[in-house]
Amino acid sequence: MSTTTLPASSLWAATQAEQPPSESRIDSDSHFNGLYKTRQNLRIEGIAEGEIQCDGTLTVAEGARVEATVTASTITIAGTLRGEVVCQGIFQILPTGEVEASVSARRLVVQEGGLYNGDFHMITDSVAGAFASQPERAAAPPSAEPTLPRADAPAGDAPAEDTIGSDEWWAKIAGSSAADADAEAASEDDAEP
Repeated sequence: MSTTTLPASSLWAATQAEQPPSESRIDSDSHFNGLYKTRQNLRIEGIAEGEIQCDGTLTVAEGARVEATVTASTITIAGTLRGEVVCQGIFQILPTGEVEASVSARRLVVQEGGLYNGDFHMITDSVAGAFASQPERAAAPPSAEPTLPRADAPAGDAPAEDTIGSDEWWAKIAGSSAADADAEAASEDDAEP
């Protein structure tokens, strides 16, 4: 019979791989007001107000209430949530969940019985990458109109603060420039008697 000894670092890594991910918790007897940042999962069973930045999964339990600007990887709501939300993955509302918020997420799932009232903005891969590279901007509420790079901007330099009007946006979607759209509109105005 032979025995093998593992270095301490290998043993520590093996035990860490077996343990479930750690979770922070605001219990049902707690009321938090302020900025809450965590790199792990967060479960809210009480009341949380202010701003929440969670690198893992945020769970709002049944009976819990959140009024905050929220940024998280994935979010599951069984309680009540009001505010501004940026979710890089799935934003899910369970049958007991109530959400009144402006939500930006990759996917939205509302189970039968769940209530949702607000704006929804779908995050694409390019937008999710921008959130990941600029975490301080991730909690900012999304603009009312889509943000696209301007045609005159250098390649690879998409200004984050530069928004375009709806006419320009539709022109980009249709594959024409804003100048073409303006010229077409002007010619239609001239043609009318």
